Amino acid sequence: MFCSICGQSVKDGARFCEHCGTSLQEPDAIAAYGSSKVSLTQGRYRKQADPYKDQISQLKLQIRQLKLNLKQINSGMATTRAQYNQTAAFVPRGLLRRGYKITEDIRLLGPQQQKQRLQQEIMTLEQQLLGLQQAQMQWKNGQD
Repeated sequence: MFCSICGQSVKDGARFCEHCGTSLQEPDAIAAYGSSKVSLTQGRYRKQADPYKDQISQLKLQIRQLKLNLKQINSGMATTRAQYNQTAAFVPRGLLRRGYKITEDIRLLGPQQQKQRLQQEIMTLEQQLLGLQQAQMQWKNGQD
């Protein structure tokens, strides 16, 4: 059995296409043979909807939100550093200034770890986005 929207093979009894997410409960959702990206509806041919569009949009929004969070963390870290730099001139040199620097480093440790985690998550989502965009291009080329 094949999904009539994306043409991918589906398991017998499946409720949704694992490839494009189309409900297989709808009439004409399953084809007996692999279908092209164009279907026959009431005697007329119509192009199938882009199965990647919604997933790509959702990933772009997630990436945008994570980048905004990353900017907020960077801004907070910059503020902390600026505060320490402004007041460090008034701290005597030597052991006291080293302790002052260690305090700054400790205050920045948590945000630095959050920053690294967000950067990794953004990179992972961007790799997924790239994969979806490549699959979308292949799908569009198959439309022609």
